[in-house]
Amino acid sequence: MLKFVVLCALFTAATATNQCYNGGAKMTAFSTGTGDKKVDLLSIVPAAEKEYQKTDVKTCAAKEACFEYTVTATATVVVTDDKGVPVKTDGKTTTTNGDMGFVTQACMSDATAESEAVKEATCTAWQKGIEEGFKAEAMMKDIVSNIKATCGKPKKCDGDKCVAEAHRSNAATFGFSALLLTLVYLF
Repeated sequence: MLKFVVLCALFTAATATNQCYNGGAKMTAFSTGTGDKKVDLLSIVPAAEKEYQKTDVKTCAAKEACFEYTVTATATVVVTDDKGVPVKTDGKTTTTNGDMGFVTQACMSDATAESEAVKEATCTAWQKGIEEGFKAEAMMKDIVSNIKATCGKPKKCDGDKCVAEAHRSNAATFGFSALLLTLVYLF
């Protein structure tokens, strides 16, 4: 019976580790303007876009770890009135800065995480994705331009602190339940 308890404990430890929101992202900043004219718009972003999704949880491969990195994007935004018409000052269209921030995760080997070529390719893909996202929005396609994305250096997550406990795989939950049932049975 002791072997079964040890097996359950090992199973629990093995299945509950190295999980990651692989390819998942959450928005952490969204604003326009600068200084005292800065307007924080994060409150209008849907809640689902400001948190990781359970559907993105993956257990990384044996030689991979979960890495987290930041993506920031800046853009030129045309200032519009309440009707969506561009505001003009002295006959010129008024623009302001737009800023966005994201945190994202990915399963990678240490070598991949350290690769400048991978970092550049990832950042280029983010910039393209943001550009396409704005172009797809009827209200935004003509007022957002000059998007520039910058990616931070990937940092290895601290074990399963990468994934919210409520989002961890059912296999881990099963292992923990099996361990508890075994302990109840023995004592």
